[in-house]
Amino acid sequence: MTSDDTADRRGQPRRAGDRVTTRTAVREAIRSEIAADAPTTTEMRVRRENAGTPVIELDHVSLAFDEPVLEEISFAANEGETVVVVGESGTGKSTILKLILRLLVPDKGRVLIDGEDITHLSFEEALQVRQKMGMVFQGAALFDSMTVFENIAYPLREHTDLNEEEIEARVREKLEFVDLEPDKVMQQMPAELSGGMRKRVGIARGMANNPELMLYDEPTSGLDPLTTGTITRLIMKLQRELGVTSLVVSHDIRSAFRMATRVALLYEHHIVFFGTPEEMAGSDNEYIRDFLGGF
Repeated sequence: MTSDDTADRRGQPRRAGDRVTTRTAVREAIRSEIAADAPTTTEMRVRRENAGTPVIELDHVSLAFDEPVLEEISFAANEGETVVVVGESGTGKSTILKLILRLLVPDKGRVLIDGEDITHLSFEEALQVRQKMGMVFQGAALFDSMTVFENIAYPLREHTDLNEEEIEARVREKLEFVDLEPDKVMQQMPAELSGGMRKRVGIARGMANNPELMLYDEPTSGLDPLTTGTITRLIMKLQRELGVTSLVVSHDIRSAFRMATRVALLYEHHIVFFGTPEEMAGSDNEYIRDFLGGF
């Protein structure tokens, strides 16, 4: 290894010509995609007005099992934002979702939802906080023995007092929002759906109870590029039309940069970057450049 290739992965790079050319091309491609989905002036104004209103906040959170998983993690997702957590496999991205859902409790630090520290809540109190959230799992996690209608109706029957007529109206509304025709899909079983349709049904179920916060675990995993684009646009639609705050865990950096208000990059148990996609794409930090150069 030459001195040009040697540097602290968190420090400033010493460039090697071929690698710089590749990185530059990747960053320019990413910038083009960001520009294509740039928010309107009105959307930027709303984001600025909501900038001081955290819906999710992790405050110096640390968690270890046999070895450290997360160390001194701090970031916030403000009202109406879409924050995307990216990083290499095994860096603890999905663990952050479990902490927010109060399925795990940190060894140190605080997890706040709407300003309330949830780390010391009882089981029943945690259930109440979860009613503010909709969760979309990596594989959609639909009940195989239930129809599409029953899958989406399930959280409504469990957690609301809606009657059957109101439940059907809500299911139809959510299916239409995710661009599925209710009369065609409501009585289908999950096994009859394509991967992209299952993901959209999963999103419809996640938003059935009109949550203020949506959590996504690898929403585009295993999908072809066209379907990935569909799911990405749908997450953006939730933000733009309904003002939903979203936290997305993803390995897909291009999709992440299109939907994100801000990006959190995990590396070696720490957040080494938290900022806008534009700031990340323009960074001269060597690890960030290497990470983006892998896509």
